[in-house]
Amino acid sequence: MVNLIFQGRTTAAHQKLLDGQTVDGARVVRRAKGFSDHGVINALVRAGWLQARASGPRGGTRWFTTPAGAAAVQS
Repeated sequence: MVNLIFQGRTTAAHQKLLDGQTVDGARVVRRAKGFSDHGVINALVRAGWLQARASGPRGGTRWFTTPAGAAAVQS
């Protein structure tokens, strides 16, 4: 199960689902000290809320929200 709201605040998973609803889709963000959003995105893919699509001429990957993911954001 993926938490979209924790202690009254939206989580990174919630933000990735919102990003996935845009034309550009969600992408992995790498932050300082080795942290990245791969774990969050993989959890959303396992839940069936995001799907990967190839993008760009060099074969990049963007993730887009599925109808089940959009329903999860709305609820």
